Amino acid sequence: MTGTGQSAVRPVRALFALTLTVSAVLLGSTILNVALPTMQRDLGAGNTEQQWFLNAYTLTFAGFLPVAGSAGDRFGLKRLLAWGTAAFALTTAVAGFLDAPLAVIVLRALMGVAAATIMPATLAVILRIFPAERRARAIASWAAASGLSISLGPLLGGALLSAGMWWGSVLELVALFALLGLAATWAWIPHTPPSGAGELRVLPVAASLAGIGLLVFGVVHATDDGWAYVGTWLPATAGLAVLAALVLAEARHRVPLLDVGLFKHASFTAAAVALTLGSFVVFGYLYFTTFYLQLVRGFSPLQTGLLFIPLSAGLVAGAPLSQRVTQRFGARATIATGLTLMAAAFAGVAGLGAHTGPAWFVVDAFALQLGFALVLAPGTTLAASSVPTDRAGAGSALLNTLRQLGSALGVAVLGSVLWSRYSGMMYDRLAGAPTGIRSTAAESLASALATGDPAAAQAAAPTFVGAMHTTTLVAAGVCGIALLVTLFTRPTRPTGSKVLGPRPEAARSTADRALASASSPRR
Repeated sequence: MTGTGQSAVRPVRALFALTLTVSAVLLGSTILNVALPTMQRDLGAGNTEQQWFLNAYTLTFAGFLPVAGSAGDRFGLKRLLAWGTAAFALTTAVAGFLDAPLAVIVLRALMGVAAATIMPATLAVILRIFPAERRARAIASWAAASGLSISLGPLLGGALLSAGMWWGSVLELVALFALLGLAATWAWIPHTPPSGAGELRVLPVAASLAGIGLLVFGVVHATDDGWAYVGTWLPATAGLAVLAALVLAEARHRVPLLDVGLFKHASFTAAAVALTLGSFVVFGYLYFTTFYLQLVRGFSPLQTGLLFIPLSAGLVAGAPLSQRVTQRFGARATIATGLTLMAAAFAGVAGLGAHTGPAWFVVDAFALQLGFALVLAPGTTLAASSVPTDRAGAGSALLNTLRQLGSALGVAVLGSVLWSRYSGMMYDRLAGAPTGIRSTAAESLASALATGDPAAAQAAAPTFVGAMHTTTLVAAGVCGIALLVTLFTRPTRPTGSKVLGPRPEAARSTADRALASASSPRR
């Protein structure tokens, strides 16, 4: 393939540009985790605001992905990728210099809008420029870069904060990555002519944002008001109703932004569920373990980032392993193995205490990300095999929308479970304490430690650890649900004549053959 006025495509350079750009996007989603305790101190941010620092980004990210995918099909992937990366770099750089929680949340939301134009375009470019026999290797590299960025965010952020930099320095690093990705995109990504398949419609985007926003708003505010409070369940229920109406409307539309018809393929459904719930538990894990390591164990931001290195190591080891396992046993069996390992790792978190040796955390974190690696590449390949070439942007947008929705809900749901459980246990443990101290200590772990009350400070760490154990068991149950879907959603032959992609049986065999060829030496 050649672009207008361009030399022949060099896939290796193009893949480097894509992985660098997507790394900036995913660094932006995780690098703030390690800065949350610092932001709580410097900005006066509470638990709810801290969750919104993370969720404002993933919410708008997920909400704008469908229209971004169609925009890439309509206007050209390189153009969308370049403009989106430039906007992402600008909003990220500005956000790092703000000093008010609300302003940070607004800029994080704008970062998510820009990021939405990048993520589906990177995968769509891979599907466009790589031949079938090399596509699985390219997707595996793309997935590995994605996972590494998720894991390396806390390490890089921790290094900056431990060096005495202000909290916003972590976002300036992300902006630098984005600028490098922009330069590489401009130089090495080929021009991809628009397919004309994308139809830009405002209503589905508004409904997507409203539905996801209401759902996340309700879940996040369960932290302060409880699950039975009308301000918790009413927005969440309304959000689910809006999303359900959106799915029904898109299923009937001639050219849907959310191509929900892809769920007719059991292979796509199983892979999408595994990727969504996998992202759900991994992002929730990054959220609550940051507080465990820094506030319960007393580790510095850099030490916390170093303890997250096993997450990267697990992904590095798991990326090639997933190809070999898939070659021998198939994509579905590989995904099921990864989910089982993730569930076991979350059960292992229950063994962590206030004085447990770091080795336990290191081994368990490695196992968790190794399991996610066994889900990520095979799941992406299996799902992508059901997407028609001319709908690559919209198809990858649906997949990434689900993953981002899973990420946002992971922080919201698991964070709310954590702090609701912590608050209830803290009230019980401080039953004899003055009302003011009791209420303050029940707000958060940092608030309890800052009261200066010996009883509150002594109860804070074991109470948080107990709440964390409950949260990780919930996460293990979510992995179990994804495992059941993977095992019991079997490919079936379509009964109609109109098929959106290859038959489910063919989807599996195509993905398996592609992953098998990816593990063979390049000819």
